[in-house]
Amino acid sequence: MITSLEAAELTKYAANAFLATKISFINEVANLCDKIGCDVHDVARAMGMDRRIGGKFLHPGPGFGGSCFPKDTQAFASVARRFDTDSLIVDAVSK
Repeated sequence: MITSLEAAELTKYAANAFLATKISFINEVANLCDKIGCDVHDVARAMGMDRRIGGKFLHPGPGFGGSCFPKDTQAFASVARRFDTDSLIVDAVSK
């Protein structure tokens, strides 16, 4: 794929922010499962069977970390602010 430097940079930030969002979402599902009394792994496995969602990054745990996810979610939000655009989802995930 050939694209602009700006699109390439934003693609990296957006992909990692999306995966961080997916991790944060399954942790929220896990909290609800605890309240309801069902197994989050059953819910995650069933969700992952939907090919639009897939099973990767649907494992509840302490959250996301590493060298890229925190940096890239913050970079995504920073780019949005620089261009006077909301990034409500990514901002919520970054907190």
